[in-house]
Amino acid sequence: MTEVVASHETILVVGGGISGMTAALESAETGKKVVLVEKRPFLGGRVSQLHKYFPKLCHPTCGLEINQRRAKMNPNLTILTMAEVTDIQGAAGAYTATVTLAPRYVNENCTACGECEKAVTAEFANEFDYGLADKGLPAKRKGAYLPHLMAHPMRYVLDPAIIGTEDAQKAKNAC
Repeated sequence: MTEVVASHETILVVGGGISGMTAALESAETGKKVVLVEKRPFLGGRVSQLHKYFPKLCHPTCGLEINQRRAKMNPNLTILTMAEVTDIQGAAGAYTATVTLAPRYVNENCTACGECEKAVTAEFANEFDYGLADKGLPAKRKGAYLPHLMAHPMRYVLDPAIIGTEDAQKAKNAC
């Protein structure tokens, strides 16, 4: 599916970490149309995975929560998660970017109730914790999962490995 989401006056921000979120939000708040592209299923980048971050040494939720609230309220900001820029043609100020979206297999109607996760039995390595399961984080995640408790967008993801299996049907039926 091809869809034009931007005009010649749109700003493209690649990377939805704390810096990318901030750049996109500051630009959108000046009245510019902004498209923020993030390859993971959530915004926040590595900061969302930290225990505390500099300079305030507070938990990531304090900074991310503010930016997430700003993002939800800003009509000038289009957020594309599970997306990657695969091609750019043209010159500075006059370009066309091609963005490829990976399927989430869960639509915008997801309320993050968690019923799909309960229904699925398949488990996979939890890439969010960087192998730190001994620090109290789950070593595995289900085939239907919420990337983390403050994920934005707050929507479940189905692991592509379960698509076409009984677990995918269980997730669908539970939703």
